[in-house]
Amino acid sequence: MRFEQNLTGKILDPIHGIIRLTEIELAFIDHPLFQRLRNIKQNTFLYKVFPSAMHSRFEHSLGVMHLSYEILTNMGVNAHRYEKKYKDDLIYTGLTELPVHVIQELRLAALLHDIGHGPMSHQFDSFMFSKEDFQEFFGQDYPEISALIKDGDNVEHEHISLLFIKVIFDSLKDEYKKLVNIDNVLAIIEKDFTSDKVCLDIDTETETLSILPLLTSIISSCPIDADRMDYLLRDSYFSGVKCGIYDHNRLFMSMVPVQCDGAIHLAYKESGLDSIVEFINARANLFGQVYYHKTNRSFSSMLSKVCSLAKQANADVDLFEFTLPSDAEKKSYLEQIQDFYENNSDDHFLNEQLAVAIEGNDAAEEVNNDIVHRKPWDKVYESKLYPDNLNITDVINKDTVKQLTLTIDEMITSQDIDGSKFTIDVMTDNAFKDISKTEIKLLEKQLDGKYSVTAFKDSNKKLSRYQSIKCFIRIFAHHSISDSFGMELVNRIDQCKDGFLREHKLIESKRY
Repeated sequence: MRFEQNLTGKILDPIHGIIRLTEIELAFIDHPLFQRLRNIKQNTFLYKVFPSAMHSRFEHSLGVMHLSYEILTNMGVNAHRYEKKYKDDLIYTGLTELPVHVIQELRLAALLHDIGHGPMSHQFDSFMFSKEDFQEFFGQDYPEISALIKDGDNVEHEHISLLFIKVIFDSLKDEYKKLVNIDNVLAIIEKDFTSDKVCLDIDTETETLSILPLLTSIISSCPIDADRMDYLLRDSYFSGVKCGIYDHNRLFMSMVPVQCDGAIHLAYKESGLDSIVEFINARANLFGQVYYHKTNRSFSSMLSKVCSLAKQANADVDLFEFTLPSDAEKKSYLEQIQDFYENNSDDHFLNEQLAVAIEGNDAAEEVNNDIVHRKPWDKVYESKLYPDNLNITDVINKDTVKQLTLTIDEMITSQDIDGSKFTIDVMTDNAFKDISKTEIKLLEKQLDGKYSVTAFKDSNKKLSRYQSIKCFIRIFAHHSISDSFGMELVNRIDQCKDGFLREHKLIESKRY
């Protein structure tokens, strides 16, 4: 049976048109844990700058699922065309014969990859509980998820995503549970997820190949994946800034599945590099003109200030407030965390949940009120760094960024300036962000018409000219103290920044 016969539902989307759905996808979508994504904005404060940017993670998730399927089907067609033309053994031609359950597992992974995002997006992660708490509350029932959390680290939204997928799956009708292996879905989302139930091997005439690298790369890889492809188009459309546009059909034509090293991988033809560069440039333009807009960053950094002030006042602040389920009337830990996420939209969290957590903390309350009433703090300092002579594996040294932020903060507060009334915002971007984690390949055509496969991250000679790294350093201050940042202090900040960067490497060169 062809998979298309299962696509009995449909949703109209302004970006992709009609998005078709299977019954099991509709069952996941109808669950309250997925419906809550309607109330979680894709870009937390962007609507305060671009009023129509009110779109949510709900429709983005649908878009990622749609594009993942488009990538898979286009690769299947491309493989047959290229194999027929070049007779190349590297090309894997079996995608059009994939088992229905594998296709469904890919689509579910794409649909559900963001389901664990809390309110206010990544800012919420600062309030997440520890690995030890997760093990106490959920570790006995979900040991594979607990094993993904590093010792000493807090839980992240990716871990909550895996937890919620399990929760929804367990609530489905038995007829739906028979359609997929839910552990395969988790493994596609998080490649480090391990379970003896994961089975994503494909038998060929000569060997058994793992298709997991290809499926994972479709949803999350560098420099292009279904997640980025959707949010560029969607954020550009809803912000009204037409700079995240690219030709997705040309990208589809460049993608082919290859078999090497005992697995099936997503690869790009070398002749498609221009399309890849177009995508990279579209993303860079959107970051520069939309995501890094000073007012958007002002509100985001102000929220960071609220969170840090709350933590400073009470290091043990617990938004979840789990209680021991000692009797039948009390809810289990799992029910409590579901209730918390289902009831906390962006607006409710900012206006109610966070307000309660900072009650009595005058400094934090003042900042939070400025956010709610759209009173962005003034930009009193800005420095933009554009390092050159880069390799595609070069990355921003995050520890250096943290130390730079702390150094500037200490210098400013030493001038008797109230630390609760200014915030330092350091934003970085890398054209080849996460290149070290990607498993995609580059197909290079030889003189005889055959192809050779190179790991994308090892293609520096061909791609380094397209590498760009940005580092924006901004300081935002409450209007009551913005005049304190006169030229003398600004020059001292600049000297502090320059001196620090001379002593430390902002760019970390990694070789793999």
